[in-house]
Amino acid sequence: MQSRNLWFEPLTAAHADELFSILVTPSVLAFIDSPASLPSRADLREEYANRARGPVDLANERRFNVAVRLKTLLAPAIGRLEATGYGEWGEVAYLFGEAWWGKGLAFEAMLWWHGYLATTAPQTVWWAMVHPANDRSIRLLHRLGYEEMEFSQSPNLRSYDVGDRCFVRSTT
Repeated sequence: MQSRNLWFEPLTAAHADELFSILVTPSVLAFIDSPASLPSRADLREEYANRARGPVDLANERRFNVAVRLKTLLAPAIGRLEATGYGEWGEVAYLFGEAWWGKGLAFEAMLWWHGYLATTAPQTVWWAMVHPANDRSIRLLHRLGYEEMEFSQSPNLRSYDVGDRCFVRSTT
């Protein structure tokens, strides 16, 4: 799976070591977690192994997870894309290392991601939640055709934190 500049591969436990350094970067942590709740490398390997197996408790839940690499020889993973579908609606998320911010790679990856999701989970309306101070992600979602909505207008979002801004991708 590929786009112009990127390779996408199913996320596995083997990606944990490559992506761990991205997760512990203070600039990335500022919008996703506190340092006190960071997983260890072993925890991350287990989480990614579970993601690769898919959901075990909900029959209507579908998980999609990929690691993202540059199309260069032996390039390490630079981020990940994830989506969880719950039938007619789902949630998307992305995470890229700070070294790759501002280069158009998250936009390229997310355009590809939505094309991929349109074929694997058609008719799904995709939502994204963003920390209110994460201006880059908010701009990216707008460029991708997302509209901000009140949380009260959303389905039962699973990755919402109090204070997050909610976005839904336009279907037109």
